[in-house]
Amino acid sequence: MGEPGLKYKMASLMNERERLERSLEQAVRLPSELLASIFTIGVLGTEEEDTLMISNVVLVSRYWADVAMNTPVLWSRIVVSKHVSLDKARLRLSRSKSVPLHVDINFSPQMDGRGGTTETIIHAMDILYPAIWRWKSFHLSVPTRAQAHAVLSRCKEKVPLLQVLQVRVFNSMQDDHYSPPPLPLFEGHFPRLEVCSFNSFNFEWDLSMVRGMRVLELGGYWNNFAPAVNVILDVLRASPQLEELSLRNMSDVDPETCAMYEHEPHLDKRFPSHMIQLPRLTKMTFHYAGIQRTRTILSQLAFPALEKVAFCYMNNVTSLLNHLKRQSLTSLPLNHLRIEASFFGELELVKLLTRTSSLTTLELVDVEDASSSLIKVRASIFCPYYNKTNDRMR
Repeated sequence: MGEPGLKYKMASLMNERERLERSLEQAVRLPSELLASIFTIGVLGTEEEDTLMISNVVLVSRYWADVAMNTPVLWSRIVVSKHVSLDKARLRLSRSKSVPLHVDINFSPQMDGRGGTTETIIHAMDILYPAIWRWKSFHLSVPTRAQAHAVLSRCKEKVPLLQVLQVRVFNSMQDDHYSPPPLPLFEGHFPRLEVCSFNSFNFEWDLSMVRGMRVLELGGYWNNFAPAVNVILDVLRASPQLEELSLRNMSDVDPETCAMYEHEPHLDKRFPSHMIQLPRLTKMTFHYAGIQRTRTILSQLAFPALEKVAFCYMNNVTSLLNHLKRQSLTSLPLNHLRIEASFFGELELVKLLTRTSSLTTLELVDVEDASSSLIKVRASIFCPYYNKTNDRMR
């Protein structure tokens, strides 16, 4: 067979293959709306997007690629990091059309070894800033405060859709005062903001940043940056609808600064009117948050809906257990208690356990105060089939 004949045969085979592919596509093709919904669930159904999945989706067939390219929400998560180029961020921004965006600028200290992080995040902001009005969540994780300020100083436009704001500075032990924080952010206009997570970001404890929160996480504040008790109480007072509170890694306050709050009520009395009411608070975490600060804060709170609490690296937490017991005199649907690397009075813990019949999980991690007697007491409270004679559970 000559060369023209071979070319003709190859072309015929290619045409036949394309015809067969089109026939197969038409035979099993799902409606584009349904296929787009499946893609959306598969790609965005988890907390972290599976970028490999969307890459594979567009390679399956032309039809799948067309559906994916014309489904803007699939491209609504925009990540900038050492492993994700600015070109990809620019491409996703274009494909996302006008849907709300989830923006993540993430550079850990390990990624900063060769330098260039500051320049990269500035270029990223140049790309993302025109779409700031579409931001629904914004996560910023950088090695230094200077880099955080370089990004946040450009956040001057209003963000009407923003619901989640996270600023994390990894080098939290810095004690620099080189520049004031770039406030106010977003012209002070973020009407939908309900989740704030700040780690070592000095926002001068501006209440307008954290007012009306549903979830509040604060951590990485040392020495002069560590918040006083009255600061935290003002923040909590400004967020009566708070559902989750986390305080982590903070230098403790001086005991003298807590003296004005020592008029706490006797454990047998009802809550006085001056206490801060948090009727929706279901979860609290105190992780190396300072025992003086934590004890004083708890003495000023009423949390009748609390379900989960963790005390980690908090020295002696006996007084904290007493505040939980005080709350149980009215309402305390506690079902999960975690104590890690802390001391406690076993008798006080037993008293709390006897008052919290809703408790299903008790975690004691790296503690030395949990005797065999405590285990027996816990079993007798929570297991109706506990056999005290044989000291075992049937």
